[in-house]
Amino acid sequence: MSETARLKGRKTKGDAGGRFLDVLETARLLGASNVPEKVVENVLAHLCERLGKRARCVLLEGDDLKLRFWAGAHTCPLEGIKVANGSVVWDAVRRGAALNLTDAGQTNGYAHSLPQPIGIKSVIPLAYVDPLTGQPKKLGALVVDSGQAGEPIPEEDFEYLQVIGELISAILGRAELIRQLTTTCRRQEAILMETAHNFRNSIVVIGGFAHRVAQLARDTALADKATHLYEEVKTLEGHLAAFEKYMSLEP
Repeated sequence: MSETARLKGRKTKGDAGGRFLDVLETARLLGASNVPEKVVENVLAHLCERLGKRARCVLLEGDDLKLRFWAGAHTCPLEGIKVANGSVVWDAVRRGAALNLTDAGQTNGYAHSLPQPIGIKSVIPLAYVDPLTGQPKKLGALVVDSGQAGEPIPEEDFEYLQVIGELISAILGRAELIRQLTTTCRRQEAILMETAHNFRNSIVVIGGFAHRVAQLARDTALADKATHLYEEVKTLEGHLAAFEKYMSLEP
């Protein structure tokens, strides 16, 4: 049985204890999974089932905000739809403030992204804190609505969605940090290998010169020093070869 199916079968809407368990179960999934996309899909499916609402996630991709995950009945495929720049969702993401729109008039003056816009909905911005700078990094938003029914999200559910939004932010933020760390490590590895290559070229030249001096020098003391220098260079070449072998090992 899948995690989503198990969650659906174990909890019912309006069960306060179950609601608390939802958060714990979601946190466990977020901490245990290395595939954030699957976790987000599971969480949205569970929200849709538990609250009887449509749920979707929009994520920042460069300067755009795009729909990537959803659950519930929608009138069109949502994958990759760009969120309108002047929409209330974009406004919430920019300001980093959760919104619970209970009256369709609250979206007056805003643009809509879907063919059949729904003004009554909750918008929960997703973000994480960069551990190096301590600054928040925007990820996107969790959006939940009741479709054509247009039923407002109760305050209790709105608070619950904010907790779920924090948990989704945690897994997406962790994935982004891992991506950044991997990129940094690969960049540093490339720099090290380039430096090692340049260093090898230099010591080969020095070694060849020292060996030539040792062969041609008539001064015995000079020949001994050149030989010693040549031996030191050969030792350095051995250390460098060991370093390059270490760097080429698969993680």
